[in-house]
Amino acid sequence: MHRAATFYCLAFLLLALFNTPIAAQDAAAERLYAEALRVLQAGDSAGALKELELLVQQFPSDRLAPKALLQVADIRRAGGDTDGTRRALERLRADYGRTLESAAAFVRQAEIEAEQARRTSDLEEARATFRRVPLLYGRETYPNLDDRVRARIRTGELSLQLGDNAAAVAELLAAVEDEPASNLTGRARLLLAKALTRMDEWVAAAEVLQRLATEQGSATSSEDERASAIRLLSLIHRRIIRPQSGHGLWQSATRYPASGLQLREPTGVAAAEDGRLLIVDPRMPLVALIDADGSFLESIALPAPGRPGWSLGAAFTVTETRIMLPFAAQESPRFLEPVPGKEKPLKGLLAAERGRFGDWFVLAKGWRSLLTFQSSRQGQELLANSKPDPVDIAQDVLGRIYVLDGKGKQVLRVGVDRRQADIVLKGTWKRPVALALDPLGNIYILDRGNRSVEMFDNAGRKQASLGPSLGGGIELRNPLDVAVDGSGRVFIADSKLPFIVLLD
Repeated sequence: MHRAATFYCLAFLLLALFNTPIAAQDAAAERLYAEALRVLQAGDSAGALKELELLVQQFPSDRLAPKALLQVADIRRAGGDTDGTRRALERLRADYGRTLESAAAFVRQAEIEAEQARRTSDLEEARATFRRVPLLYGRETYPNLDDRVRARIRTGELSLQLGDNAAAVAELLAAVEDEPASNLTGRARLLLAKALTRMDEWVAAAEVLQRLATEQGSATSSEDERASAIRLLSLIHRRIIRPQSGHGLWQSATRYPASGLQLREPTGVAAAEDGRLLIVDPRMPLVALIDADGSFLESIALPAPGRPGWSLGAAFTVTETRIMLPFAAQESPRFLEPVPGKEKPLKGLLAAERGRFGDWFVLAKGWRSLLTFQSSRQGQELLANSKPDPVDIAQDVLGRIYVLDGKGKQVLRVGVDRRQADIVLKGTWKRPVALALDPLGNIYILDRGNRSVEMFDNAGRKQASLGPSLGGGIELRNPLDVAVDGSGRVFIADSKLPFIVLLD
């Protein structure tokens, strides 16, 4: 009995000794974590990093260690420290592989890979990283895991960018039907509808969009997502349902009601997917930004503005020597002629598009080719062998670049790999000057010579033609630019009409 008592006493002492430092460790780790959050909220990211890294170093087995390491990765990422971010994420996956934070590490790593992608193979690698999350963190063990849903959605989004529509549908369906409803569900539905439209599954896409569009006040979708659903529904109605029911593509031509804006000789117009317009009038001179409802937002006086456009959500216009971003706090790019051994500035810019990998595609006077720039000093010519007469360019949802060849009266398409080019369509235009694409891949050509606009489907088949008389008392006189927004509305800039023409 004496031996038994001695044993239990020793056991009690060992347990007490074992538990005391753990409790102290937890308290110290919590104090460090709380202090890190406090200084981070005060704007001292460097101070927060010190506290968080000290926590991980001193208490690597504490429950707060993976949370601190994820915070370290996020702070370094926000500060542009890519290498430091990667190190933190790699350690998080290696040392804390079964925590929720390690799932977040996979998602953040894949996001970095997608952001830094410079070719399609990079996007494929990012997609492969996203795909690991549902495999490693299944619902049987992690029933409610937002990062798994995010990974499914991003996998579907990248599949759409890669043109792998069937894979996109499968992954997005899993995000919608196999995962608990959350504030991520709306985005998954919107992307699912886009994937279905790419596969010509219009009825299924419309059903998904209709459900999303009518979820007013729902916690599973945002106002922007519902607005996007309404725009895509409108586009399907205008370009698919209306023609199939025997109605014309355009019901009316009107003066676009850009309230608070006076125009003299508009020469350029560009439409964002959400319906915002960028209008150029060199006689005023001005570049004006108009909201989707036609209300004036802002303008800037810019001498000799050229053709406008949209780049990754930012409005821009070309000038003689550079691309101006008048309403964004970004540097306005200039380029050198892509001639080895010369340092000659590129002049005579005609039109531009920003590629999905951050490169610029530029047309310029005197260059019978498409110019592409990875940086202002790294340029090369595309389509030089065919020697087109390029007058305008546009980009489709897959990142392919379309070039309107004025003299050849054709539209050329350059693949995402930039190595292949094909002829999408040939026309009988008199003087084609501008082209635009809608999200369904339909192509719109503005013919200045015939004073008309023509629409072709994504296979190059002509669908409609309108002009010079548009109805409603409007007749094209000197049309110079055309644009299409995400709901299928068509806008025309005519320098002899003191307003923008809206075809609806």
